[in-house]
Amino acid sequence: MSLLRRHARVLLAVYAVLLLVALFSPTSDRQSAAVEWLGTILSHAGFPPGITSFTRLEVVMNAVIIAPVTFLASLVRPRYGWRDWTALGFVAALTVETLQGLLLPGRHAALSDIVANTLGALLGAVLARAVVRRGR
Repeated sequence: MSLLRRHARVLLAVYAVLLLVALFSPTSDRQSAAVEWLGTILSHAGFPPGITSFTRLEVVMNAVIIAPVTFLASLVRPRYGWRDWTALGFVAALTVETLQGLLLPGRHAALSDIVANTLGALLGAVLARAVVRRGR
């Protein structure tokens, strides 16, 4: 196994644990605070309100938080293509949102989260493919 693959495997394991803690925490208070914090930073940097709205930033951050998973997973399992990782991302997002809605009273399931997470899965896989191609 290459050094890159070994490092990607370790990073993926660590990131997956941290992500699971965030996804299955009893409430989304900390995640919402992070979205509000980013909105404040971007507003002070001069970005227009349409970009810094909570709803828009929440969708973007839901995509961004998933992209490292499929990026690293693509390095660990290079035989899987972007379509595979996108499909797996969709199934994982649907599963997580269902579990949040059914098991965590302080959380709510949202279709927009499923869409954003699926897009994040696609983004990570496509970026990994580009990085691997460029490295060759």
